[in-house]
Amino acid sequence: MWPFNLRGFDPRVWLLAIGTFATGTDAFVIAGILQELGHSFSVSEAAAGAVISVYAFVYAIGTPLLAVIVARWRQDRVALLALAVFVIVNILCALAPSYAFLIAMRVAAALCAAIYAPAAYVLADAAAPPERRGSARAPVALGSSGSTVISVPLGTYIGHYINWQATFVMIAIITAVALVALLALLPRTPAVSEPPPLAQRVAPLARLNVWIVLTPVLLMFCGIYAVYSYIEPLLKTHFAASDIPWFLAAYGVGGLAGSQLGGMLADRFGAIRPLIAALTMLALLNAALPTALHSAIATGVVMFGLTVSSWSCFAPNQARIIAAEPENRNVMIALLNSAIFFGGSVGALFGGAVLGALSVTALPYAAAILTVIAVAVIVQSLPRVRHRR
Repeated sequence: MWPFNLRGFDPRVWLLAIGTFATGTDAFVIAGILQELGHSFSVSEAAAGAVISVYAFVYAIGTPLLAVIVARWRQDRVALLALAVFVIVNILCALAPSYAFLIAMRVAAALCAAIYAPAAYVLADAAAPPERRGSARAPVALGSSGSTVISVPLGTYIGHYINWQATFVMIAIITAVALVALLALLPRTPAVSEPPPLAQRVAPLARLNVWIVLTPVLLMFCGIYAVYSYIEPLLKTHFAASDIPWFLAAYGVGGLAGSQLGGMLADRFGAIRPLIAALTMLALLNAALPTALHSAIATGVVMFGLTVSSWSCFAPNQARIIAAEPENRNVMIALLNSAIFFGGSVGALFGGAVLGALSVTALPYAAAILTVIAVAVIVQSLPRVRHRR
């Protein structure tokens, strides 16, 4: 069992964050090495973007399904097994002899991440009494967001100066560190009680009020991933490959700032006003990005602002979706996470279509339009959906 410390949870919960750090890196780092990967397999940038979309799609669909399947097992074993396979799969990604093989390994990697993430949160819950579980879960979430600041720029740098295969080796090494640390220090945990059945988990999707709050999330992340999936060729229209890791670092730091800002604003003003303000800013910054590309400073500022705006939406979105069906709180949070990654999957495909039909500089404008539609859906739904005030 986990012994609690003076802060209310076992500090070893931070070891779980190394795992989400690795899975977060795998989800986000491809955008920084997209062109190198595409050139290696002689596929278009749009086809290379499928390496991102397939991971996001499998993660979105797999998380709620696999959580039910492995729920009866000991979650420490589930987490360790998922990380062990994740190491192997990323090594196989680095050794991929063909584009099709790489796609298959990305599916496998996403399944491992989809198994690990819920197990990590269950273990974090076990590391704290009920009143401190939010604090215990925070480090696990920080692992994913922290990867955008540290390992994604680093992986992009390695991909540019060595090769894209070395980036997957880096992910495997990070995961191996997490695996060894957890093998040595993770306490044994009993099997957890059976979670809600899958039918109960997806039942809210049959209700209109749930779709009203999920639709803006889908639109927002479709726009975000439409740009982020092809951020490397977009930045290369004006900057050298060596500059890209610095812009991605600014992007990641903005995410950390935005996640904190969104929580504070939601606590003070409720969900709706901060959400509309952040989405409006996100749309404006997307529209400004093609012009900002003429200046390195302006590009860095806009990249930072984009993720401050997008991550500021997380807490208000979470509050809004819980308020829609407070009696199904855990189910609604799971649906929100799936919506984020499903929107990301569609966004990467949508970005590839825009890239093929128009140009890479059209992507931010397309994202701005999707974000404006998301705002319109929220405003139109205000009289119909319960929300925090």
